[in-house]
Amino acid sequence: MGQSKQRFIDGVHIKSSIVAGAIIFQLILAVLNLNMIISPVQAGTEDGSFCCTCPDYANFDAWLAKKAQICDNAGNIITPASKPSNGNGGKDAPAEKAIEYAEPQLIFSAGSKTDGTVIIDVRTPEEYAKGHLQGARNLNWMDTQSKGNLNPALMELALRKIGVNNSDHLLIYGGSDDMSSYIFWALSYLGHKNLTKIDGGIDQAINAGQPMVKSVPNLKESNYTSHVVPSLLVTENQLGKWLNRTDIQILDARDFSEYGLAKLTNAALPLDAPKLYQDNFKINDAKTLGDILGRRLDKTKTQLVYGTPGAYSLFYALELMGYNVTLLEGSWWKDTKWAISIVR
Repeated sequence: MGQSKQRFIDGVHIKSSIVAGAIIFQLILAVLNLNMIISPVQAGTEDGSFCCTCPDYANFDAWLAKKAQICDNAGNIITPASKPSNGNGGKDAPAEKAIEYAEPQLIFSAGSKTDGTVIIDVRTPEEYAKGHLQGARNLNWMDTQSKGNLNPALMELALRKIGVNNSDHLLIYGGSDDMSSYIFWALSYLGHKNLTKIDGGIDQAINAGQPMVKSVPNLKESNYTSHVVPSLLVTENQLGKWLNRTDIQILDARDFSEYGLAKLTNAALPLDAPKLYQDNFKINDAKTLGDILGRRLDKTKTQLVYGTPGAYSLFYALELMGYNVTLLEGSWWKDTKWAISIVR
């Protein structure tokens, strides 16, 4: 009896060992199978090489960073032979070219050479006399206006006095205000073709090391003749026609607080000009301007800007970025039926 019991116990132990061994074996197989399943996800391919189109969700950030380094936009691994050639012995291609202004000929870096241009200083005679760029001619912006707005006849007379010709390439600068942009718009309205503005005005020219002089150039009066471009100015008798068009956007260049008190129709969008410029009155780079303007503006439409003097600088920025733009000068629009005002 005792021997039978012992044989029974020994048999149970043997069977238990066999079962335990079988369970362990099955667990090992399961782990191996799991690794086979997981490995392709981590490595991306069965052979362990990186896969540009197989996200590693277990370590997604690292996978994404590596993808950016070695994969092209089509999801292929970039090999040395497939890298774009830059004529530099197979080395890495240079960084992407910076975004440029749509009309780069309209802007001039203060430290560049001024050869081949007629330099126009639009500040007051008193400011001009204290120091100006070599060869600059003084076109006092106040001599071109009557009742606060452009007078084309006075503008033409002022240009003749300082010897400007229709064919001249004019390089315009002013102080830390909107007046160089005003002269830029006024000359555009008069039909002058070759116009460039010094970015940042006289202060940036000084910072760039441009010498200041007090000598006045000898000038011979010209026979300058304007060729007005009517589409660049919205007049009182044309405003209604402009507002009836479906291909315009109306931009208010004034401070937002002024916009809140009165605006030209409910369709007017606030876009105060200082947002487009830096504190030193240099205009923002093309990417920044593109981001600001592109959020709300339709480049297929004409931009009607108002709210002078800021509207002059907004006009220039839009021209620089390739927009079609016209300008409403002055504040007479507030007395029209299209003005929306909260002040009664």
